[in-house]
Amino acid sequence: MNIKTIFLFLFLHGFAHYTAYTQIKTTENIVGKNVIINSSILKEERTIQIFLPDTYKDSSKKYPVIYVLDGQRLFLHTVSLLHSFKQFKLTPEFIVVGISNSYPQRFGHFSSGTKPFFNFLSTEVIPYLDKEYRTSSERLLFGWEYAGGFAIEAMIKKPELFNGYLAASPFPIHDPGLPISANRMKSLDSILRVKKKFDTFLFFSSSNNEGVVTEGTEYLKKKLESEAPITLRWEYIYLQNEEHRSTSYHTLYHGLKRYYHYYPELQFNSLKEYESSGGMDNIITYYKKRAKKFDFPEGIARGTMWNLVKKASDEDDYTAFNTFINQFKSKGFLEKLRTNWGCVFAEFYLKHNQPKKAEELYLFFSTKFPELARPINGLGDVYLTLKNKDKARAYYKQAITLAKKNSDWRLEEYEKDLSGLKNN
Repeated sequence: MNIKTIFLFLFLHGFAHYTAYTQIKTTENIVGKNVIINSSILKEERTIQIFLPDTYKDSSKKYPVIYVLDGQRLFLHTVSLLHSFKQFKLTPEFIVVGISNSYPQRFGHFSSGTKPFFNFLSTEVIPYLDKEYRTSSERLLFGWEYAGGFAIEAMIKKPELFNGYLAASPFPIHDPGLPISANRMKSLDSILRVKKKFDTFLFFSSSNNEGVVTEGTEYLKKKLESEAPITLRWEYIYLQNEEHRSTSYHTLYHGLKRYYHYYPELQFNSLKEYESSGGMDNIITYYKKRAKKFDFPEGIARGTMWNLVKKASDEDDYTAFNTFINQFKSKGFLEKLRTNWGCVFAEFYLKHNQPKKAEELYLFFSTKFPELARPINGLGDVYLTLKNKDKARAYYKQAITLAKKNSDWRLEEYEKDLSGLKNN
């Protein structure tokens, strides 16, 4: 048998072995569904992309809807954001609706032909979604470039149609050479003068080197600063490091976060930030508004309690740490706390020579999870601090037994604690 024959035999044998034990299956990766609407207003067929949240099928609740103009480009990005926001609990789940457009019709629908497109959206698309799906009364509209200009025009025409309007690099806003721009600003002047209860949300943006786009957004910003009623919640961001083609992605992300700014659990980067924001009074107010707007139970979220206790320990602020622990104990903080964090916080008490307070935490977690070695070993540390070596030794031995039983990676640490006690 020559070398080539041997090689061929080994190759075929290996391939047969691979195919025998490796099963490969290919499936379609389908995101949502397409619905074709034969529009009597636009006198053409339009494709609507619809994505339902993962919980939609097994739920009876109603969901907010975000309508994304230029769905052919931005629908998938919005769906991706939905998954990310859900994972990190930044927004509620929402239905994503992409309204596809094509060139060159896109420019007509979002500039000279805005009236028929607005009617198509308000009298055909929205009623269809409300009839066929469990939609709540909360709607958002997002558009980029010409579609961003359309979003602002839609807000001016009928602000109550959507609860929020997100516009990335909206155009044209203030261009004296374009009649549509002049008409939009004239209509805005009128509504700002007459409609004092302009109760909606507007988030818009522009970036570096966008020329007339940035001129328009800066003009709109100054106008709103001087004339917008207090009921109009608005924000403008200048995206320093972006360019025209990328503003849609950042605007959608930050716009949704700002609109849902009462949804996430509060987090602070430092105790100084906590104090400067208003301290505990601010937290209580925030969670009351959050409960009212999103139907959450009232009360401070576990994540916020953990964040404050952790920051106090990180900054070695015993007074703040002990205050937070005492405040949060009656709110179920310990019951929701992971054992390892409970032990970390008990160690902080020991560090500040508070063995009795540390003992309280260790006893709580050793009672709740009697199979875990770490809180038991912590009780050994407590009694060593209290100079009761017999009790310390008993707890260290118990911790070692549990650690061996559970293959605890801290076993060596527990054995060192016992060995150190014997050498004293």
